[in-house]
Amino acid sequence: MNDLNTPVYILMATFNGADFLAEQLDSLIAQIETRWILLIRDDGSVDDTVRIIKDYSQKDSRIYVQLNTGGSQSSVLDNFSTLLVNAFERGAKYVFLCDQDDVWAAGKLDEMLTHMKQVEGIECKPCLIHHDLEVVNESLEVIADSFIKLMQLKPSDQCNPQRLISRNEVTGCAMACNRSLLEIALPVSNQAVMHDWWLALCAGYFGRLTFLPKKLVKYRQHGSNAIGAKSFWHALNPFTNWITGWRRGNKDFVESVEQARAFRDARFSRFDKESESFAALELYCGLVAATRWQRLTALRECGLWRSHWLLNVVMVMRMLLLSRESD
Repeated sequence: MNDLNTPVYILMATFNGADFLAEQLDSLIAQIETRWILLIRDDGSVDDTVRIIKDYSQKDSRIYVQLNTGGSQSSVLDNFSTLLVNAFERGAKYVFLCDQDDVWAAGKLDEMLTHMKQVEGIECKPCLIHHDLEVVNESLEVIADSFIKLMQLKPSDQCNPQRLISRNEVTGCAMACNRSLLEIALPVSNQAVMHDWWLALCAGYFGRLTFLPKKLVKYRQHGSNAIGAKSFWHALNPFTNWITGWRRGNKDFVESVEQARAFRDARFSRFDKESESFAALELYCGLVAATRWQRLTALRECGLWRSHWLLNVVMVMRMLLLSRESD
């Protein structure tokens, strides 16, 4: 198969995923839409993962395997950033991100491509679409019938880009984007918190970010998940280590500010400098160095509030208690 003539690319990063990998690969092979290429990048697995993906690649010419031979394990961000660049260089028109341990509905590619082509139009506007997920346990028994409801997210087709600055509302394994967006987003900054968040920012500010209200993936939760689905109320449980969670939240906030700065600086020429969304981005970039009063003013003036009032309470507390640093 000439992969340059195949516009749909599925990208999967693997690491010690032998327990559930075959089930996911089978769900990809069972897709109604069959014109795709799967790029798998393994990050030094020591279980049967490499054997499994090599076996599948020998049986199916659409599956390509890359091995990280750098000698050290990469981050999830680095692995998917490498895959995104690779797919772009191969001529990908549409890119889907894929976890190693989920299960896709047979119509996922078909339904998302149909929606994508409607959204991008004949001008091929930069766009990213994402959908809901069904949260399941190791045995695929339902934990929550909606990831969106579990996480108290409120996605919409009229996405306010400044909401994306402080919180990622797009799950990588539920998203797809077109080549026009990749032209803007790549390379992903090494200051990005996560590749899917970076892509969402680019779509929100420079293109279209739209939500498809369907559950097209069984999102498997298990002990080895790199990033899992913890419910909205998990962090508020008094029996969890709240102090550790608070400190981690502070770290996450600072990293989101660093990401915002990298996004602003790397794509500066593309912004409408007179827009409200750019003003919000500028203010967010300065929050760590700002006074407490300046932080609260920025939250009020630039629409940086979260989708739930409890999250807003936590954010206000963080703005008041986080130590001030210089730019």
